Amino acid sequence: MTSPTQTTFWRSILSFTALLAVLAIFDTFQLAEKLQVNPFSSKSVLGMLAFFTLTVLLSGAALALTLSGYRQKTFSTLEVSTRLAGWLRFAAIPAFLAILLAFPLLYALPEFRQLFGGNGIRFFIFWLLALAGMNSLKTARPTLDFPAVLAATLILQSVVNLAASYLPAITDYPFAMGWSETSRFYFPSLFFSEKIYGQSYPWPILHPSLHLLLAPPYWFEAPLWFHRAWQVGIRFLMVGLISPALLSRFGRTRRGGLYWLAFAWIFVYLFNLPLYLHLPLTVFPLLWLFRAEDDRRTWILLILTSIWAGLSRLNWYPMPGLILAALYLLEERRKTKETISSLSSFFSYFWKPVAWVFAGTSLAYTVSQVYISLSGNLPGDFFTSISSDLLWYRLWPNETYPLGVLAGILLFSLPLWILIAVERTNIFRGWSEHREIFHSVALFAILLVLFIGGIFVSMKIGGGADLHNMDAYAVLLLIVAAYSFFRAEKPIPWQVVALLVLVPAWFAQQPNSGVARYDKAASQATLTAIQQRVDASEGEILFITQRHLIAMKMLTGVTLIPEYEREDLMEMAMANNVAYLERFEQDIASQRFSAIIVDPLKFNLLGSDYAMGEENNAWARRVVKPVLCWYREDETFPADRVVIYVPREEGRQCP
Repeated sequence: MTSPTQTTFWRSILSFTALLAVLAIFDTFQLAEKLQVNPFSSKSVLGMLAFFTLTVLLSGAALALTLSGYRQKTFSTLEVSTRLAGWLRFAAIPAFLAILLAFPLLYALPEFRQLFGGNGIRFFIFWLLALAGMNSLKTARPTLDFPAVLAATLILQSVVNLAASYLPAITDYPFAMGWSETSRFYFPSLFFSEKIYGQSYPWPILHPSLHLLLAPPYWFEAPLWFHRAWQVGIRFLMVGLISPALLSRFGRTRRGGLYWLAFAWIFVYLFNLPLYLHLPLTVFPLLWLFRAEDDRRTWILLILTSIWAGLSRLNWYPMPGLILAALYLLEERRKTKETISSLSSFFSYFWKPVAWVFAGTSLAYTVSQVYISLSGNLPGDFFTSISSDLLWYRLWPNETYPLGVLAGILLFSLPLWILIAVERTNIFRGWSEHREIFHSVALFAILLVLFIGGIFVSMKIGGGADLHNMDAYAVLLLIVAAYSFFRAEKPIPWQVVALLVLVPAWFAQQPNSGVARYDKAASQATLTAIQQRVDASEGEILFITQRHLIAMKMLTGVTLIPEYEREDLMEMAMANNVAYLERFEQDIASQRFSAIIVDPLKFNLLGSDYAMGEENNAWARRVVKPVLCWYREDETFPADRVVIYVPREEGRQCP
C-alpha cells in the first residue's frame, strides 16, 4: 500500500472534518423542523449548531494555515500526541479502549439518539471519536504512522458498534422482541416436535438450514435467554469464520497488524449486509479446503456445501459451484501465462468450473425437493416468493430503505470494484494474453449475474429494507477483491484503502446498541393471564405469535396448532397463496378457534410512502381483516404487545 504524505494526510483530515460538520449542521436544522422548534431559541439545538459551526471554522482555519508559511507549525500542533510521554503514554491504551466503547454507549441512550440521531450527526460524532482514538493509539505507539492508526481505529470502532448492536438481544424477557424473533425460536422446535409437543408436526417451510443451526438449545431444556445468546453467538461464529478462511488462501504469513485488521474489516463488511448466519457454511469450508489440483476433495466439498445450500435460500443454490469456479479462475491464472489458442484448449481449461456450477446447482435443487417431500408440508407452500409482486420503486430512495437498494449496493461495493479495477489494470500486459482476459470476463460475468439476481430478489415484496438479499453477490465480490488486495503486483493506492475503510465505517455506525429493560412483574402477569386462558379454554387456541412460550414450556397444557404461524402467514399473504389463504379464511369464518393469541391487529392500509407499506397492506387484507371480521379483542396487554381475540357472538362484523 502507498501512504499519503504528511501534507496530504492532514489536509484531507481537516477537509473531511469540515465537510462532516457542515452535514451535521444541515441535520440539526432538519431535527429542529421535526421537533417543531425554532433552532435559534432552543438551547440544545443552538448549542449543537454552535459546536458544529465552530468545528467548521477551526478546521478551515487550520487548513488555511497548512497553505501558508505556518504549515510545519500547524502539523507540529496536530501531531502533539507523538511528543507525549510519561504517565500519559500509560493512560493512552485505556483511553483508546474507552473511546472504542463511547459511541455504542452514547447511542444506547434513547435521549441521545433522539437529539443526535441524524446520519450526518452520527457519522460526525463517530469521526471525532476516531480522531481521538487515533491520537490515543499514536501516543501509546508513536512509531506507527498516523494513516495506519486512523484506519485501525475506524475499523475497530466499527467492529465494536456492530457487536454491541446485537448484545441487547440477550435477555430473559419472556415475549418476542421484533417481528420474526418468535419464529426463530419456534421453527427449530419442529425438528423435535415429538419430544417437545408429544406428536409429529411438519418441518419449517422457510430457511430449513437456518433453523437447524438454531435447534441445539432444544437438545436440553434451555431457557429463553440461552436461545437468544445462542443466536447471537452462532451468528458471530458462523460469519466470523469467513475471515480466517479467506485469509488462509494467501499463505501462512505472520499474523501481524495487517492480518488482524483485514480479519476485522471482513467481519465489518459481512455484518454490514447483514449476511444471514446459516449461509457461511456454504462459504468458509470451500475457502479453507479447496485445492485446484485435488479433484476428489473438490467434489466432496461441492457435494457437502451444495446439500447445505439446498436447505437454504433459492438464490444460494449455485453459490458453492460459483465460489469454486471463482477460486479456480483467481488461482489458476497466477500459475501459468499460457494462452488459450484454440476452442479445444478453451474447453479443456474451463470445463471443470462449468461442471461444478451445474452439478452443485442441480444437487442443491434435488436436496430441496427431497426436503419438501419429507417435510410434511404441501409442495405449493414452498417457493412462494417466486410469484410475489415486484416493487421496483425500492431500487430508489424510499421510506422502507432511505438509500434505495441500487444506490445502497453501489455505495457498499464501490471501493471493492475500484480495488479490483486498479489491480486488473496492472496485470494486463496487452490483449495477447488471452487467458487473463478470459479470467476477468468470466469473473465479471459471474458477479453481474449475481448482482442482477440480488436486485431481483430485493425488489420482491418483503425485501428491499436493507442489502441482505445482495448477499451472494457481495460474498463473491469480497473473495475477488481479497485476491486483488493481497496478490496485487503493485502497491494499492492509499486513496483506495481510504475508501475501503470509510465506506464500511459509514454503514457500521448506523445500528444502535441498548439495554433491554422491561417490567418483570407486569410481563409475568401477562404470562399468567395467558396460562389462565389456556386452562379455562374448552376449545383450540391458535397462537399466531409467541409460540416459543409453548416450545420452551413457559406455558403448559397447550395443544399446538401448527398452521398459521405469523411468518408463514405473512409469506403466504405477500405471495397471495390462494389455497393456503382460503384454508385460513375458512377456519377463521367457522370460528374454529376459541381464542387467538397475536400482536394487536389494526386494519390500516398504507401507501408506498410508508415503510413496508405493501407488506402492511398484504397482511391487513389477507390476515387482519378476516380475523377482525369474526373475532374481537377480549384481553389486551399493550406493554408486551399481546392481545387475546375471541369469537364474535353476533357473527361477522368486518372493519
